[in-house]
Amino acid sequence: MTQKWLLPIDGSDPSLNAVRWVTGNAKSLREAPEVHLINVQAVLPNDIGRFINSDTIREFHLENGMTALATARDELAAAGLAPTLHVLIGDPASAIADFAASHGCHQIVIGTRGHSGLTGTLLGSVAMKLVHHAKVPVLLVR
Repeated sequence: MTQKWLLPIDGSDPSLNAVRWVTGNAKSLREAPEVHLINVQAVLPNDIGRFINSDTIREFHLENGMTALATARDELAAAGLAPTLHVLIGDPASAIADFAASHGCHQIVIGTRGHSGLTGTLLGSVAMKLVHHAKVPVLLVR
């Protein structure tokens, strides 16, 4: 059975560490995983809809999400993996966990910034929230 791996990408260097882990380890697998890249865009304030129509807002989110996913997509393609791209809107940890559950993902591979102790606690990182809320294994890559 082909494994489905979900990689949350925000366009940062730490998030790309997950991509590099996948490209480095996929070669050792009997079968390449089905890779899903996801970017979660922040919800814009409700009153912005008074000035900008919903289609423009949707295009804005999609364009920003695809820009954030571009480097990850290119690195995976260079390694022979063809990821499926997804852009969602909402709370990142909840959206990622819900997506993984509803799409039958076997694991979430996420890059972390490497904060620990008080700094990590105060930041309330998406990765740590995922560890507590996801119904599938979460691999943290530093």
